[in-house]
Amino acid sequence: MLKIDIVTPTKKLLDSASAESVKLPGVKGELQILEGHTELLTLLKAGPLTLVQDGRERKFSISYGFAEIRNNKVLVLADTVEESTTIDKKRAEAAQKKAEQALLGVLSEIDFKKQQLKLERALVRQQIT
Repeated sequence: MLKIDIVTPTKKLLDSASAESVKLPGVKGELQILEGHTELLTLLKAGPLTLVQDGRERKFSISYGFAEIRNNKVLVLADTVEESTTIDKKRAEAAQKKAEQALLGVLSEIDFKKQQLKLERALVRQQIT
């Protein structure tokens, strides 16, 4: 059995929660963590995080961060995390439209990247609801 902590700068969503498996959105592809996984420190991209508890899936939308796997413990540190049950799908759709509109305008490189990240996050939030 794995233990998982999910932490953002403002809150701790899970504290040593038990899980049979954890799927993470790694920057080079999806990672599935099972009991006995080798030690790993990896970068995470915006995407769905899925954990299986008692045969049932719990889904979270995460933004960029890190994951550390060590001794059957998964530590996720991310900028933002939302559980699928708390996501307002209409708000996520509105955020997607707003980001798409902003991307149509003339933007500096930094503002363009910010809007791309907002769009990515909105799409992930909709994907897991």
